[in-house]
Amino acid sequence: MDNLLLKYMNERILHATRKVSEPGPVITISRECGCCASQLADKLTLRINQKINIPELNWKWVNKEILKLASDELKINQDSVKKIADGAEKNFLDEIVHSFTDKYYVPNAKAKKIIEEVVRNLAIRGKVVIVGRGSEILSHGISRALHIRLFAPMDWKIKEMCQRSGITVEEAKKLVIDVDKQRANFRDSYLEKNQPPFCYDIQFNCSRLSQDEIIEIVMDLVERRSILT
Repeated sequence: MDNLLLKYMNERILHATRKVSEPGPVITISRECGCCASQLADKLTLRINQKINIPELNWKWVNKEILKLASDELKINQDSVKKIADGAEKNFLDEIVHSFTDKYYVPNAKAKKIIEEVVRNLAIRGKVVIVGRGSEILSHGISRALHIRLFAPMDWKIKEMCQRSGITVEEAKKLVIDVDKQRANFRDSYLEKNQPPFCYDIQFNCSRLSQDEIIEIVMDLVERRSILT
């Protein structure tokens, strides 16, 4: 993962994306709260690389690394970028106050633009599984792509968060509602005016399917569509 980030920053593709004969391939994973997308991405990437069995063609997966790249470019701490990526929007008054009081203040719009460039360029470079960050929308137009959505019933997500975080049912319910809303707001902020909601290639109910079962289905799809290399 570190090699991917170093290569990304060294080539400065935020500002000059190298020309490629065909963008991708890329797999994006959108998820609801409680659905372990990062764990799935890790297992899926390993499975893909075992299938290809050519080290120089290895895939990577990214999630929080996107925030690191964006924070480096913006020269602000990663937590500030994460708040924006998590949908913590400032109102107009907040924007004015922070612009005068914060030495390293960066408007939300600028931060979102940098995240957009990071995600888009990673997708164009290809051989990557991108978790969240509006990647299904930001990689639009790339034909060698598969867009996955992970969802589950509310009761299942609440139970998962209770077990994972050791919190009460009430706390878990509030967390699930808040996180799902924030992610939806951030994703939708990249939709153009009057653009219809994004349609995923395939959606998985995590309460009914194991990660291994999901990976088997995804592997069958990417092989059938010839987007592994």
